[in-house]
Amino acid sequence: MSSTEPTSISAYTLLACAALTLFVGGSAYWNYRQEHGKTLDLARQEALDNIGKDLSFRRWGSSHGGVYVPIDEQTPPNPYLKVPDREVTTTSGKQLTLMNPAYMVRQLHEQQGRTIGVRAHLTSLKLMNPHNAPDAWEEEVLREFDHGVKEVSAVLPIDGKPYLRVMQAVKVEQGCLKCHDVMGYKVGDVRGGLSASVPLEPYIAREREVERILFSSHGALWLLGLLAIGVFRNRALLRQEEREKVAAEIVRLNESLEQRVRQRTAELEQVNKELESFSYSVSHDLRAPLRALNGYARIIREDEAETLSPTGKEMLSRIWINADRMGALIDDILQFSRVGRSEMRRETVDMGALARAVTEELRGDYPAAQVRIAALPSAVGDAAMLRQVWANLIGNALKFSAKREQPVIEIGCEQAGGETVYYVRDNGAGFDMAYAGHLFGVFQRLHPSGDYPGTGAGLAIVKRVVERHGGRVWAEAAVGTGATFRFTLDLDGLGDAKA
Repeated sequence: MSSTEPTSISAYTLLACAALTLFVGGSAYWNYRQEHGKTLDLARQEALDNIGKDLSFRRWGSSHGGVYVPIDEQTPPNPYLKVPDREVTTTSGKQLTLMNPAYMVRQLHEQQGRTIGVRAHLTSLKLMNPHNAPDAWEEEVLREFDHGVKEVSAVLPIDGKPYLRVMQAVKVEQGCLKCHDVMGYKVGDVRGGLSASVPLEPYIAREREVERILFSSHGALWLLGLLAIGVFRNRALLRQEEREKVAAEIVRLNESLEQRVRQRTAELEQVNKELESFSYSVSHDLRAPLRALNGYARIIREDEAETLSPTGKEMLSRIWINADRMGALIDDILQFSRVGRSEMRRETVDMGALARAVTEELRGDYPAAQVRIAALPSAVGDAAMLRQVWANLIGNALKFSAKREQPVIEIGCEQAGGETVYYVRDNGAGFDMAYAGHLFGVFQRLHPSGDYPGTGAGLAIVKRVVERHGGRVWAEAAVGTGATFRFTLDLDGLGDAKA
């Protein structure tokens, strides 16, 4: 055996550690971005709730033409309101002043800012009252409203603290003309804007707590993965040492009796079988910590439910969901590895019968799909491997077209440039051809896993099988209109089919 093979095992170990780190780090970053987006969504919803409340209050005031209230220090007569009967005297001699909707909303905002911390402001580029003047950001947004924009949001500092600012356009209604008809407004015109600024500090504090749980759980998952890789490396080195001993013995006895050669050859074959069995045991060793992690997470949630916060329960759920997903990834890694090293059998394969058999197995989960299979010529290759090609391509077509009202799958064959080209076409989600270069990479996905489940290993397996048969595979698609996957086979061009 080559003296460089232990070095190769170390290199593969480092590669596995790097892959694990990238996977766990990528998962942690993705979940972090999701939580950050949720923080802004919650703050934005609070802002929209406040804006909706203020708009309803303003509409109520406009529909009543304003409200008369007693004159006091907080509510003096509005000198900018030029309407008849701005001040009136009751029959008992009490002095009242008319509060138009803008005046009412401004006082409401002042009270709201002192009590709940949300700052709101009704403003315009055409002012009756200079107290309602916009700040720099509001003025820029108001100009965007003049060009048809209806809502703008941004995260900006106010008094040195972060706020989410949301502003919506306010249109003139019939009740508004009582006070603003002199400014030339008509019903439906953009009068100005109503903004709400929500303090982000409480939301950021929640996000920090979620991040702590998120990164702790991913850190634990990463350490378990490193432990599993370490076990794999040690066992691989032991097996490698055994193979080197067998190889040395074969070299030493190479010129001895033919029986001894056959005996040593048999021993070497046995080692290879043990390596195959070893790959399955490694799979079990990698999955066992994940199952333990998943099980303990469920036990914690069931037995400690009363002491856990809703956020804690959600993070525990994410732990076992990610553990399940990593188990699926391990299974696909092993399948991908087996495709590359298993021995190929050369035989004539009825591609039509194979495609129909695969379709019958899969269509039970997609009863609405209409599958059309044209006449397919036979091919020379390994039937078991070619079955994987059809299973992945037909399965993807059914999965990505399942959301269509009338999903249609077409399986056929065509001649192009002297080649026989098999294809699977669907009318499903499709994809952007700009990302087609990533399509056949291991665990590459062009759609969110929440929309279409799977690990992303299927097309990589298709590519490996097709290339082992001397062919090629490619795809054509457009977003929202479906995709077509084509492949060719040319096993004769490879000579004898060997592993």
